[in-house]
Amino acid sequence: MTDSVEMLGKVMRKAGVQCLPIIDNAAQCIGVVSAIDLIQLHAIQASLRGDVQAWEICTEPVVEIGPYQSLTEAAELMVSNKLHHLVVTGTEGLLGIVSSMDILEKKVLRQGAR
Repeated sequence: MTDSVEMLGKVMRKAGVQCLPIIDNAAQCIGVVSAIDLIQLHAIQASLRGDVQAWEICTEPVVEIGPYQSLTEAAELMVSNKLHHLVVTGTEGLLGIVSSMDILEKKVLRQGAR
């Protein structure tokens, strides 16, 4: 939650991902920071102080989906909320993130390959 914006960028590049969940001290996901968030921040960086932390730029509220919900339900949530990422949570807490690209790959491209 208190990682710097620079750290978020490094983690995204190293992991090859387009967004990261932002987790508070209670292990709860409080938001998501996407590559677009970082690009927008860099565009206005000159007017901000240099010590911006992850929680200050994350998208909230978090839109969550359960691990056993269908890809169709995930797509519907993304469209209705105009999002490209959903946080997957279960009784154990944060399990992962599903992206619009994941849905395209699994639902559209694999079905088209048949």
